[in-house]
Amino acid sequence: MTVRLLTVDGRQFELPVTLRWRILRTGGVPCDEMEAVCLYDGKLGAILPLCHRFAAYEGTEAVLRGVVDEYAAEVTKEGVLLRLSGRGMAALLIDNEAEAESYQQATLSEILRRHAGPYVPYEKRRELTGSGVYRVNSGSSQWRAVSGFTELAGGFTPHMTALGVLRASPLKGSGRRLSVEAASVAGCTVRERRYGVLSEVLVKDKSGGRTETVRHEDFLRRGGCRRQVLYMPRRSSGEAMRYTGAYQIQKSRALARQVELTLPGAFQAQPGDIADLRYPPLGLMGAYDVVEAESRGGPAGTLTTVVMEAID
Repeated sequence: MTVRLLTVDGRQFELPVTLRWRILRTGGVPCDEMEAVCLYDGKLGAILPLCHRFAAYEGTEAVLRGVVDEYAAEVTKEGVLLRLSGRGMAALLIDNEAEAESYQQATLSEILRRHAGPYVPYEKRRELTGSGVYRVNSGSSQWRAVSGFTELAGGFTPHMTALGVLRASPLKGSGRRLSVEAASVAGCTVRERRYGVLSEVLVKDKSGGRTETVRHEDFLRRGGCRRQVLYMPRRSSGEAMRYTGAYQIQKSRALARQVELTLPGAFQAQPGDIADLRYPPLGLMGAYDVVEAESRGGPAGTLTTVVMEAID
């Protein structure tokens, strides 16, 4: 693993040999992450305060670009070490707050231009046009301003590529198709989280004249009981209210059922990949969406831990 740093005045510096490293890819929120430990070179002392971006390479291939968040030099039994951490470029959209604003018949192009363009490059597959008023609430991040629109108008959450491009298209199915056999799996965990999953959402408009109830029928059948009450702006349409309730349920059940695989080697999968899995010891047979992938390396070698959801 090689890590290059970019300074605010446009210079580039390559870190000394990396001893240990970790890269987490999520494609969105929570943000991609990078951590690296290398031998400290005293010359870095004058450079590090000016470094604001990083690029991590596996061989000649860039595997993550992002924002430098923190660095620390410390004396250890291994010598004087530099610890560096950062996040993917989605951090710029997450960290910057949007101004409260209302859009009449907003388009995806307009939302991307105003809320993503000042921070990151972006691309879209097709135009989207909102129905009625789209509001960016006070305190919302630029990420939320964009994702709220794509969720409402297109039914998907955008994602960030490893190289820092915001893609206004669904993450699931956007990558490769992989075949994973039991012999290639170093470890496997299956888990289900019930806490936090919503069984019902009651959506009310602020005028109090209309309500919509959205139920999570599968969770209700299995004894789930967790209701949420949401208040919509006045004169919200029934369609918008039902969508809001369904979205909250979908958000609550995200990663509720997980399969976690450990595979030898780094970067064996990325978010957006589809894995065809055959793992008889736990009865896992079928297609799974990769939603997180963490690669890490050190003296003991390299591994990839993949978090997946079964494709309904």
